[in-house]
Amino acid sequence: MALEDGAVLGTLLGLLKASSNDENPWREDIPQILRLFESLRKSRTTVNVQGAVANQRWYHLVDGPLQEARDKALAAVNWRDATEWNFTDPGYQFAMLGFDSVGESVKAFQKWLQEKRQGEEKLQDKAAAQGTLRNFKAVL
Repeated sequence: MALEDGAVLGTLLGLLKASSNDENPWREDIPQILRLFESLRKSRTTVNVQGAVANQRWYHLVDGPLQEARDKALAAVNWRDATEWNFTDPGYQFAMLGFDSVGESVKAFQKWLQEKRQGEEKLQDKAAAQGTLRNFKAVL
């Protein structure tokens, strides 16, 4: 997860810097990008931590019937079919290891940037309309 976090954060900040210009300095948007980062990563890292906490019990069994049952179940795993052990389940492995976190962050950044620019255009249109209204009142 730490590697994914670094890749996502680096991607978001790199895209932010690349999208900036003299009129739009990128540093002002860092708090928004950090919120975007958190929204992208929170659920995925939470699932991973919950899985690690659940596995903790099974990895630290004292010798006895539970430990023997665990060892027997793990010895029977074929690594192709779903089991009660998430980490041996191919679907779980693909969801955790095959996930394109960088691709997801690029899409999320593009959406954020589009929404930001649309918001700025609306503000400019509103300011222009107010200026026109002031000029109209001045003529009257």
